[in-house]
Amino acid sequence: MLEIGIFLPIAKGGFIVSRNVPPTWPTWELNRDVVLRSEAMGFDFALSMVKFRGFGGETEYWDYALDSFTLTASLAPVTERIRLVPSVTNLSLHPAVAARMAATIEAVCPGRFGLNIVSGWYKDEFHQMGLWPGDQHFETRYDYATEYVRVLRDLWETGRCDFRGEFFTLREALIQPVPTTPIPLVCAGQSERGVRFTAECGDRNFVIAGGNVGDVEADIRTMRDITTRLQGYARPLGRQVGTIGLFNIIAAESDREAQQRFDHIVAGADEGALAQLVDQAELDPSEGMSESLKRKSMFMGLPTLVGAYATVAGYLDRLYEEAHLDACMFAFPDFERDLDEFGERILPQMASRRGDREA
Repeated sequence: MLEIGIFLPIAKGGFIVSRNVPPTWPTWELNRDVVLRSEAMGFDFALSMVKFRGFGGETEYWDYALDSFTLTASLAPVTERIRLVPSVTNLSLHPAVAARMAATIEAVCPGRFGLNIVSGWYKDEFHQMGLWPGDQHFETRYDYATEYVRVLRDLWETGRCDFRGEFFTLREALIQPVPTTPIPLVCAGQSERGVRFTAECGDRNFVIAGGNVGDVEADIRTMRDITTRLQGYARPLGRQVGTIGLFNIIAAESDREAQQRFDHIVAGADEGALAQLVDQAELDPSEGMSESLKRKSMFMGLPTLVGAYATVAGYLDRLYEEAHLDACMFAFPDFERDLDEFGERILPQMASRRGDREA
């Protein structure tokens, strides 16, 4: 059965850089309500990104944001079933500190906590805090992330870590108590090096690469290719690593109405924020997330499914069957209205949620 998750609206503007979507102020109340409604609908997980600097423009895109770790800590005691996955940027938080923070939240929601490892591509986000190690980080960030994960796993599994690497040195570092349940790691590898890192270190790989907005055929091909490459690296290591597809959904009663809604959103593009976003993405020469942002910046690089409710349900079933996705994670132009419509109009039509995968 296809698992489904919600990409929490933790930063202003959500995941579409347009004046013609609700401003999506990142309040605690909005994120709490989104998680509780998602849990009630049967969503399997909620993932929040981490963001320290936005892109400005008329919409002040992502200029306001909540903290991913502390938001998750506040959501853990008010939820019962849904898995919670905050994000950590490797450059902003030492792995021993992150390990202890994660172990603390896991104690509140054992068996429901995971962690998304973000290698970091947005230079100004770290430069503003004096944390940018230099542009060589674009080339070495997955080596850095590999050491980071090694420290996390050692501390979670044994409560101690002695490690000397290129980037980290720990001498009898301790955390007690250790987590009582495994903490799965999510990564977002799309370049060849990123996919290999996820195969070696992660449990799930979430991907946003696809074709032009609305090009489902290209989305299927690209995600199937990434999944195939991921498994090609993971199987010889004896590891099972799943793939999560991340999508914006723009739906309506009919395909025509959905397209009209899409066109209205595009007409409101915040050019100032988009220019800043693309400028930052251009600094990263890799073929990963930032490359996708360059090509589909208005939708934050996310493949965007546009269509009638039944059309979108069919797209998601095809992605499950043909791209071999284990899970899909969703963002919406209007989290308050669209999430309910997804639960009422799209979710009941998805054969993939019934486990109807063809042999």
